[in-house]
Amino acid sequence: MSAQRVDLDVLRAELAAVPEAHRVRSLDLGVLADSHGAVSALPDLVADLCSPGSRVVVLAAATQIRMHDNDLRQVIEDALRARFEVRWCVIGPADGRVHADEPTVAAAAAAASCAACVLTVGSGTVTDIGKAAAPASAELVCVQTATSVNGYADPFSVLLRNGVKRTTPTRWPDALVIDPDVLIAAPADLNRAGLGDELAMFTATADWYLASVLHGRKATGTAGHAGDDPAWHPAVAWLTRSRADELADLAGRLGAAEGLAGLARILTLSGIAMGVAGSTAPASGMEHAISHLLEMAADARGEPGSLHGAQVGVASIVAAATWDLVRATISERGLDRPVRLPDPDDARDQIERAFAWLDSSGGMASECFAGYAVKLRALAAGAGPLIRLNEGWDAHDAVVGELLADPADIRSALTEAGLPVTFGQLDSPVSAKTARWAVAACSLQRQRVSVADLAMLLGAWRDDDIDHVLADAGVLNGSL
Repeated sequence: MSAQRVDLDVLRAELAAVPEAHRVRSLDLGVLADSHGAVSALPDLVADLCSPGSRVVVLAAATQIRMHDNDLRQVIEDALRARFEVRWCVIGPADGRVHADEPTVAAAAAAASCAACVLTVGSGTVTDIGKAAAPASAELVCVQTATSVNGYADPFSVLLRNGVKRTTPTRWPDALVIDPDVLIAAPADLNRAGLGDELAMFTATADWYLASVLHGRKATGTAGHAGDDPAWHPAVAWLTRSRADELADLAGRLGAAEGLAGLARILTLSGIAMGVAGSTAPASGMEHAISHLLEMAADARGEPGSLHGAQVGVASIVAAATWDLVRATISERGLDRPVRLPDPDDARDQIERAFAWLDSSGGMASECFAGYAVKLRALAAGAGPLIRLNEGWDAHDAVVGELLADPADIRSALTEAGLPVTFGQLDSPVSAKTARWAVAACSLQRQRVSVADLAMLLGAWRDDDIDHVLADAGVLNGSL
């Protein structure tokens, strides 16, 4: 089985025909060049966007990237130099470990300020920086160099603010270039990580549906609700969720260029789903919050950290196990009960305690509380979140059941792809203590509702509940 090609014109027509199409945002990814030879065709692609002799600023990390036996940067330089003024900007440190923090984005923006075209070559982080740094007047062409994440094809950037990962609206690429000859040369663990990132489809879409219900939005309601995430739209959610069988088929074929091309197409579709939703909610739930916290911890301690997608894969097992917990709790205890939301002052104290070990200045905790306070206000509005959920729970549970996967099935897909299934197996192993902290605190990191918030509302997110979830997920085996 080969993952279906993504035809942008066909997809636009399909999205225009779905029920309540007015809630689907415009798909403004301009060009998708995803075939062998796409890099060789870069001069013609750029020429379609810019006039001859225009200044092209290329943003890349210091890490060397190969294509066949050649340096990809030299290949691009040779291809563009005859027709354009090419300027390179190496962003980040000499070891290639780029962070999308404010100084790095500012330096990239300064380098790109006079560009007619900004060309990013590299990782998801390099692409995020390019989306944030490219002038509005410039064209943006992104060359994907690995199947590591799904963020190449969306109009968002994950940026660091006060040490906290924040998803920020930026811009769509005017062109996305995906050449299998480049993908196959990337480190194998980097390519496999994209499958881990994409496994979030089995938990994040359910979190998105849950957020709509808890915020008092019907599944076919108007766009937007508190927390700046749009109301659930099934057509957008199923853009990627419908590719589950294709993703499973690809798990054992990521050592071949065609397998990577297939994964890249599913990742592209996931990015598009986020873009047309106007939010990363279709692909980012509890599992991503856990990964973000692990990344923040590594950054704060000056440690290298692990690949984002690999972390998301392990965290997806945890999120699925948390869904098992809350569904079992509702089945046993029901939803007809009063809910006591945390007092804002108590929540602030809890967040300060949770993050003090990473940042004694309090800046990280303050940033997290700003988002969490928005979530608390939204949950407190109206009749009450569990009352909303209790109205038609059987129907809600049926939707969630269609979206979720069993923790064992997620573990099996990770194993088939050669990805870690425990936090201790990550390339930078995470201790049991740090992993437990990330799981326990994941709902405190941002304003988006996830299944961990529902567990809290049910009174099922106490220490023993968290320990139960981690034991059920089996993700601490081998951790120190």
